[in-house]
Amino acid sequence: MARVLVVDDDPLIREMLRFVLEDAGHEVSESSDGEAALVALTEDAPDCMVLDLMMPRVDGFGVLQSMRAAGLAPSTRVVILSCCSRENDYRRGWELGADEYVTKPVDVDRLVQVVDELSTMDEGELEARRSAGITGAVLAERLDASQHRHFLRS
Repeated sequence: MARVLVVDDDPLIREMLRFVLEDAGHEVSESSDGEAALVALTEDAPDCMVLDLMMPRVDGFGVLQSMRAAGLAPSTRVVILSCCSRENDYRRGWELGADEYVTKPVDVDRLVQVVDELSTMDEGELEARRSAGITGAVLAERLDASQHRHFLRS
C-alpha cells in the first residue's frame, strides 16, 4: 500500500482516481491545484503523486520544477497524468523529474499498475526509467520533425 496524492483541478477525475486507487489498497489524499500540492508535499510527503499538467495558478510542470529545485519530497514518485501528449511535453516532464507519464483518457488499470511498480522501485531503477523516457521523447521529436520536413517538401 502506498500513500498517493492525486493533484487535478477536475473534481470528478480526483474522485474517480481516489475510488480506483483506494480500491487497489492505497491511501489517497487530494489537491485541487499546484499550489495546494506544494503545501501538501511540504506537510507530509506521499509515496507517490499523480499529477495533472494543465491546472490554474501553478501547473504540473511548475509543481515538478519547484519540488525538484527545492529538494521537496525527494522520494515521492511522480506520475504525470495529462491530456498533453506532444513529444516535447513528455520530454519536459521526464527532464523535470517525472517517473512516468500516462495520458488521458486514463486506463485506470494501467495507472494502478504504474503506482504499484513505482512504489517498489529503487532510485537506480527510477533514474534508468527517466533516462529511457527522455531518450524516447527526443527520438520521437526528431522523427516527427523529419516527417514534417518531408511532408513540406512533397
